[in-house]
Amino acid sequence: MRYAVLAARLLIGGLFVYASLYKILDPVAFALSIRNYGLLPEAWSNVAALALPWIEILAGGFLILGVQTKPSALLTTGMLAVFVVAVCYAYATGLDIDCGCFSSPSSSPGRVGLYHIFRDSALFLVSLFILIADRGHLSLADLLMRFPQAATEHA
Repeated sequence: MRYAVLAARLLIGGLFVYASLYKILDPVAFALSIRNYGLLPEAWSNVAALALPWIEILAGGFLILGVQTKPSALLTTGMLAVFVVAVCYAYATGLDIDCGCFSSPSSSPGRVGLYHIFRDSALFLVSLFILIADRGHLSLADLLMRFPQAATEHA
């Protein structure tokens, strides 16, 4: 079970770090992606475009390292739940927009579809699995607990 949790942490953590990179580098394009959903006022989409990528990169990095995994998994699970709802809304209302997950609207391969709903739903379930099943094994904290003298010698 601990290896399944580790694999899930690496998958979700890696995806969140990867997804945050273009958003950090181009917050204007990400704000446009958020605005395209029509769910937030323009000012809020700008705030979300500035804050969300940093939350994603921190939560993803923490999952990869196994630091604060429960709070990080709670964050990623919550964000994925919001993403699923937003993508379902876009699909149900026929919005011809990019999901805004990994690229800007100008470089988008196409509109939101069933693939995005299934992908984000599967990722939600993987993140939920981490939240429920993680016991801190194979993490940075676990390593430091196993070798406390090594941690104090390098400090």
